[in-house]
Amino acid sequence: MGERSRQDEIDNQYRSPGAGVWGGQDNPYYRPSEKYPEYMWEEVSGSNAVYDSVREALHIQGWDAVHYGTKLWNPFGDIISEGDTVLIKPNLVMDYNQSGEGTECLFTQPDVAAPVIDYTVLALGGTGKILIGDAPMQECNFERLIRDSGYEKLLSYYRQKGVNISLIDMRGLKTRVCSGVRIQETVADKYGKEIDLGLQSEHAKSNVNPKWYRVTNYNPRLMNAHHTDTKHEYCISPYLLSADVIINMPKPKTHRKAGMTGALKNFVGINVRKEYLPHHTKGAFMKYGKGGDEYLFPNLFRGLQSIVLDRRNECISDGKYHQAGIYQIIIKILSKAVNLTKKDCYSEGSWYGNHTISKTIMDLNKIVLFADKNGNMQENVQRKIIIVADMIISGEKEGPVAPSPKPAGMIAVGTDQAAFDKTIALLMGFDPEKIPTLANIRQLNGKYSFNNKKEIVILSNDKSINNKKPEELTVKERLNFIPSQGWLGHIEKADK
Repeated sequence: MGERSRQDEIDNQYRSPGAGVWGGQDNPYYRPSEKYPEYMWEEVSGSNAVYDSVREALHIQGWDAVHYGTKLWNPFGDIISEGDTVLIKPNLVMDYNQSGEGTECLFTQPDVAAPVIDYTVLALGGTGKILIGDAPMQECNFERLIRDSGYEKLLSYYRQKGVNISLIDMRGLKTRVCSGVRIQETVADKYGKEIDLGLQSEHAKSNVNPKWYRVTNYNPRLMNAHHTDTKHEYCISPYLLSADVIINMPKPKTHRKAGMTGALKNFVGINVRKEYLPHHTKGAFMKYGKGGDEYLFPNLFRGLQSIVLDRRNECISDGKYHQAGIYQIIIKILSKAVNLTKKDCYSEGSWYGNHTISKTIMDLNKIVLFADKNGNMQENVQRKIIIVADMIISGEKEGPVAPSPKPAGMIAVGTDQAAFDKTIALLMGFDPEKIPTLANIRQLNGKYSFNNKKEIVILSNDKSINNKKPEELTVKERLNFIPSQGWLGHIEKADK
């Protein structure tokens, strides 16, 4: 059977209507339903099922079990030490949902973050500091996101209490859209540390010509400067490197390019400049065979569109916005021509054949675990990780930026990134072996390995799945998310 592991547990308490949502008038600071023995503040609310669910999830995990129910209970106490710098890493991808179906399924909600912050403050004992940070998409209006979501109110609460806490937009590049063209603005004080994985990169193990690496809406010349036959470097936030402990707070949902996004994918947001992040490889899969995964079948119009897209992105990077606008018009014309051919509907690596972004995700997770505070890669793990995922309302279909709400009513907690995502994938109804990141990361051997020989067992207050292995979940016990169009019919777990 192998050793049982307390890697993941699921709390199936559903959010009660209006409980701590969006800084509502009844609970503007997301306080708990009652003054629990360990609770350090005075303020409580009449009802907050989300706070209660996070607390119960930590209890189910078994942290500091001996003190549970007393004023001494400190669930993070064995992980966070006094004086530590703790980075809380939510998923704050965008300020609006492109599907028009609301933002509760889009990013990590502040009512889930609130109890996590409370227990972090408790563990720090009035010392250290708390950073909350992410590098969202370049066009995200970060100020509007934190204002409208309730994060701004939440942080004001802690600052009034004298807590050393900061909310950080980690991006080194932002854009605003003007007449369909992205105008780039460099953020001068958001420099990252370049970390070169070289031949230890997962990209170095592929047969892909690095000059074909692309990330949509970024200058390919810059990408090519950071990824060569011998160099594979990333631009990592100094806030990540400074952390002693990371609390990873993903918003698990479907993902057009990666199939799903969970704990592993959430660390894409530690990289301050996206042109360091290969998302797909230019060209048709059948044309390049060993690497092209932008789309499936060779297509003249699609190929021309890809070339023009490169030219547009180069012009934007060079500040030639008028020329970029002309290229944008050509791209729209070519899009119509592509639609007429009907060879395949895939583009920009948004399909099940994308094997590029999974390598980028694995590289970033190596850096999270093994890079020291100076950005030098070590052989031993450098920081501790706690995972607390917001699955109260997850997202399905066209995630990550145009998801549809999928009420799951769950808080998921764990400590092992790969084991956690495997479990979440199976709960979603997906086969981990058909999701490239999960299929490959558990097979890693060598200097920076993610192998974990422990058996994964779900711990839950839902008796139907408690103490089950994720593989044992039946179709009735899974959540059965609908994948994005590019993955539909390719990653679903077979019924049993």
